[in-house]
Amino acid sequence: MKIAILTDSSAVIDADAAANLDIKILALPLLLGQKVYYEGQDLRDGELFDLVNDSKETLNIASVSRKTLAQQMQTLADAGYTDVICIYLANGINALDENLRTYAKAEARALNVHLFDSHTTGLAQAKLVRQAAKLVKANEDVAQILAKLSVMRDKTQTIVIDDIRNLRKTGYVSNGTPVVGNALLHLKTLLEFTDDGKLAVLDTSVRMKKAYHKVLEQINSSGQVVTDLMLMCDEASAETANKWLQKFQTDLPETKLEIARLKPSIRAHVGEKSLLVSWIYA
Repeated sequence: MKIAILTDSSAVIDADAAANLDIKILALPLLLGQKVYYEGQDLRDGELFDLVNDSKETLNIASVSRKTLAQQMQTLADAGYTDVICIYLANGINALDENLRTYAKAEARALNVHLFDSHTTGLAQAKLVRQAAKLVKANEDVAQILAKLSVMRDKTQTIVIDDIRNLRKTGYVSNGTPVVGNALLHLKTLLEFTDDGKLAVLDTSVRMKKAYHKVLEQINSSGQVVTDLMLMCDEASAETANKWLQKFQTDLPETKLEIARLKPSIRAHVGEKSLLVSWIYA
């Protein structure tokens, strides 16, 4: 058995880490107007954001075709892999899950496909991916790896701080909260990734200061120790993110903190000026 770890480009994994841990990354197609850009391949993230800022068009995540998935799987099979563990962004914000499941059920697939919905994205998803790759190097089998990933996923939570204007495209988040023509559109809103990978409204706040305390309250609500906390922001929310980082250093002094910029694929869903806060319990 030779196991490959495949993730999508919304996971924050640089080229060196991917090479060292033998992580395969599927580039997500991003649609700006009539032009498709493959994340991490065609342009650097900053260059793509510059195009978005100069354009009147909205950045969207296009669907990864089944043909592309089949080609990726065949490439892995040709390299001698017998199994692939696919760790991908939450199903509630992309159709990749559906296409992967369709491929996994196909009779004429190139290798054994094992699906693992991260129920998150970004830095938190990357933590799961790197852990899986380390377990492969430790000669764990597929069942052992998936079991350990499930435990880690259950200890991981992610909250999005947003004004939810971007979610007007869908009209509703998963718990049925209306976001069109609602006063919520003028408020900062806390949304969480649920246990089934959907994005649901958790709470609403008028001021970012209140939003910080709501997030901290959510983190501490379980009474468990937090080992890792990750912040993601874009250029417009970077100042707020750095202020939050300083507050977390004071409020969670034993926690390892990390901050990174939003990937284009993430901002395509959550919109500009958003923050993502993810944390992992011990």
